[in-house]
Amino acid sequence: MLNKSLVVAKTNFRNLKLAYIITAIVLGCMLIQDAVFLILHYSGVYSQWDGTSVSIGNYLFLLPILAAVFIPLLNFRKMMNLGAKRTDFFVGCLVNHLVIAAVISLASIIMFLTYDTFMVSVINTGGTLDVVHWFGWIENGAVIAFFQQFAFLFLLASVLHTLSAAQDKWYGWVADVLIVAIIAVFIPIAPLRAALVWFFNLIIFHPNAFAQIAACLGLGLAVYTLNVLLFARKAI
Repeated sequence: MLNKSLVVAKTNFRNLKLAYIITAIVLGCMLIQDAVFLILHYSGVYSQWDGTSVSIGNYLFLLPILAAVFIPLLNFRKMMNLGAKRTDFFVGCLVNHLVIAAVISLASIIMFLTYDTFMVSVINTGGTLDVVHWFGWIENGAVIAFFQQFAFLFLLASVLHTLSAAQDKWYGWVADVLIVAIIAVFIPIAPLRAALVWFFNLIIFHPNAFAQIAACLGLGLAVYTLNVLLFARKAI
């Protein structure tokens, strides 16, 4: 079964061309913008920019987000028609999301520590806005920050994958409405808002990095496991 699941994972990677293209285009546009800033800086048009910019590495988050949406929506029937079993697809997609989350997390942190540091030192006195900085993960060191970001991206991918897999059924739409309703109801009511804040603190801002990593991985696996039921009911 593992070999078939790995074949599914490899096929999913090959069928994510649209996600790769969209991510590459957005990343390329931002790199061109930075190149223009550098040209203007070294040509003496201006010596510094007082604003802030989003870290170039954070635009890579488009890939796990798009992959989590495209894989269940576009690849499920293709894999079933090619002879894959639903269990193979379930495990193969899990491999996809784990690998993508790890690669993007590593690339993002490397770019934050190298490319962003260079850009800030040259033209951007306002600093760079990066997830590992916003959420305080980098304060735990680059290695721990990698695992924190990896766990968070995996949780995000699991939620989006599960919601996307359910969209062709009535309970998928119910889940969408419930999420919106929960946010709309929890925010205005203080006790419920406190619960919502507690949840986001747990998966993002928890002072104990290992608790945050465990919470994201545990919740991510729990949510992703729901796909066993979704795929069992999904028509080919």
